[in-house]
Amino acid sequence: MAAKGKHRHSAKTRKLMSQIATGKGNPFYGKKHSSAAKRKMSARIKGKNNPMYGRTHSKSARAKISAARRAAVSKRSK
Repeated sequence: MAAKGKHRHSAKTRKLMSQIATGKGNPFYGKKHSSAAKRKMSARIKGKNNPMYGRTHSKSARAKISAARRAAVSKRSK
């Protein structure tokens, strides 16, 4: 639900915008990042720039991640 006073696109408008930006309507369609661009993006999130740098997941968070991964693997193997 949108915050009070905030505009929200209708479902019909959202669907139209999605169709316009899909495939050939997407400005990046058919293009690829250059190797240099990939290196820059990679460097931008490494070390101290990484939001998890110096942090660890709590035991409960690790348990949730583990359970989610187990569920995904079992779902895939069926």
